[in-house]
Amino acid sequence: MTTSRSKSKQRIIDAAFEHFVRNGYEGASLNAIAEAVGIRKASIYTHFKSKDALFLELLEDALTIECAYLETCFKDHSTYELPGEAYLYAIKSRYENAITSQFLTRIAYVPPTHLIDHVIEAYRKYMENVMRLFKAELSQALISPQDQELYTDAYLGILDSLSVELLYDGTMYERRLYAMLMLYRNSMKK
Repeated sequence: MTTSRSKSKQRIIDAAFEHFVRNGYEGASLNAIAEAVGIRKASIYTHFKSKDALFLELLEDALTIECAYLETCFKDHSTYELPGEAYLYAIKSRYENAITSQFLTRIAYVPPTHLIDHVIEAYRKYMENVMRLFKAELSQALISPQDQELYTDAYLGILDSLSVELLYDGTMYERRLYAMLMLYRNSMKK
């Protein structure tokens, strides 16, 4: 994310996040984004050479913002019993309140076909951050390296399950979180 953006460019980005989240890549139109900002479509090209370029900048912004958020969640784990538990409790609220979380989650599961390599690369960076932070907490639990890999894979499965629930209506989110945390907690006690 660039801090030296013009106000106009930032307004385009803000509107574009909303449109890409609501409509997906295919349904988002530069015309609609321009209308939301109160400019002509041609003015978008002053800042972005194409819809793809705009999308890729949104992807980079979302990745930067959400990786920073990860850091804060994993730093704030003192009130939680399990490694990574603070993040599991924060996911739903973050998704509901941060357009960058919605964007990153949605495009991870439904990326534009022609930009799939970019999306995969960005999402892998995000997941590498999740794994690094989770393993750092997990290593404090005196678990063998082999079990750390197993627990890391299981943790990623929990995240995937919760993310998919959020993409739909989220009605089963709390129930799913509770069940997974119970299994996770019980497995850590062994």
